[in-house]
Amino acid sequence: MDKKALAFAEDAVAAIGERDGPRARTCIAQACELEPAMNRLADTVYLACSELETKGEVSTATWNILGESVGTGELFGVVEAHRTS
Repeated sequence: MDKKALAFAEDAVAAIGERDGPRARTCIAQACELEPAMNRLADTVYLACSELETKGEVSTATWNILGESVGTGELFGVVEAHRTS
């Protein structure tokens, strides 16, 4: 996996935890440009951003899906570190 793409994906997850939807969208778009395999994660990031816009928070279910979409690797720890629900 491209290291820059991974860094952008980590930033996207962190932005979700900080309730910054626009930053999360920008970061995940940059990650997908470098690593098309991030598309599944992108779908979940966009779902989380949509919840932030409509509800002001990310649901537990969406955090769970986010964790599932990254698997057990390095990104899973990032998801758990930034989980807000």
